[in-house]
Amino acid sequence: MINIEPAKPIPPFLKWAGGKQWILPHLVPLIGPLEGGKYVEPFLGGGSVFFTVQPKRALLSDVNGELIATFKAVKENVCAVIQRLRDFEFSPGCYRAVKNSRPRSPHGRAARFIYLNRTCWNGLYRVNREGRFNVPMGYFESPPDFVVAERLRSAQMALAEAEIYCHDFERVCRKVRSGDTVFLDPPYTVAHANNGFLRYNEAIFTWKDQERLARVARRLDCVDCKIVITNADHPSIRSLYRDFRIRTVHRRSLVAGKASMRRPVTELLITNFPQI
Repeated sequence: MINIEPAKPIPPFLKWAGGKQWILPHLVPLIGPLEGGKYVEPFLGGGSVFFTVQPKRALLSDVNGELIATFKAVKENVCAVIQRLRDFEFSPGCYRAVKNSRPRSPHGRAARFIYLNRTCWNGLYRVNREGRFNVPMGYFESPPDFVVAERLRSAQMALAEAEIYCHDFERVCRKVRSGDTVFLDPPYTVAHANNGFLRYNEAIFTWKDQERLARVARRLDCVDCKIVITNADHPSIRSLYRDFRIRTVHRRSLVAGKASMRRPVTELLITNFPQI
């Protein structure tokens, strides 16, 4: 039996656009308790849900190679990652040097990723056409903690038995078996007018990908898996999952650069079982 440990959730060591910390009070009761099987998360991102649920057995994946390399390095040699982070400082010169560096070692690569993530603007991960990280240094009232040693040590413990892959979600879901619990959190933006949904989301997760994800969810439902999906609140998404249970949740958008533009938005919680 896989147990949830709600009394001691682990704060994620990364900032991540689209992170699900805000929705954890809604998600955790739906995901657990987990009885048998694995916890499967094909869109890992910063891992806030995984680090809250802390399953004994997990299958984690993401298509971001740098992100997955970082999770693997934290799992395999967290002390080396922490030591490398301690060599850095928060300054324009160090930020520029780290951004332009190309470390070869797994721990060096992970330390670069974590440092840039925790010192750049809004924790964004963005690369140019040449694949080079191009997010500017962030502004902070006090120097940010980019070493986060305790979070990293706790993350290593949580990841000890996890399988970690850099795969497309459909490939990962082929590994799912009856009794597994699958949390699907595809990339999407909620900062759109209804008529702009496809245009705004096409660059991060195409409509064909959304349709493919819905087909995968139906296949998983047929093999007796527990499915929890988060997605944008839009008529086209509701139509895709019309045979599932759908619930609307509310939050304030944190993506816009100006606070005045951060309007309340709604998102969807979709499951293949009744939601309380």
